[in-house]
Amino acid sequence: MADHTSSITLPALGWHAGSRACIDVLRQSLLALAPAQPADAPSWASVKRVCLIDPDFADWPLDEPPVLAALTAWLRQGGRRLQLLGGDFQATGRALPQLSRWRRDWQHAIEVFQPQPGHPLPALRGLLATPYRLQWFEVPEPRMRVTCDARQTRAATAEIADFLQHCEAAWPTTTLGL
Repeated sequence: MADHTSSITLPALGWHAGSRACIDVLRQSLLALAPAQPADAPSWASVKRVCLIDPDFADWPLDEPPVLAALTAWLRQGGRRLQLLGGDFQATGRALPQLSRWRRDWQHAIEVFQPQPGHPLPALRGLLATPYRLQWFEVPEPRMRVTCDARQTRAATAEIADFLQHCEAAWPTTTLGL
């Protein structure tokens, strides 16, 4: 695995085509959450809330050590919330064991939700870190749109808020048993 921390750049606004490009944009975005070193490097560190939405996160770079280090550095600033909205967190745990272990230490700052039975995931798949919105499309080919449009971000935030009304907590860090 390549070291992605040496040259952090913010993802370019606009369309990115292909699975690899979409994953690279997600990686760039997550790495950009870490407080920048040096101080004048580009960063999204001031973002207070990040919402990730995907059915199972299997294609996301959330198991990569540099990404987890960036998320750790971002959460250490305090007052930060990471939300994961998904459909199958058992599959997520199997596909992303490093993330599964990492989140145990950060469960106080991470919220995980899945839809209640009968309520589908919203059409929005991607990352929302106000003012940035990354939306992943699969048809006809994988594409990701990166925007910084306040109106679109507000609409996505409202869609997520509506969706959360029909969700339940998911993916507990411990399983209680008898």
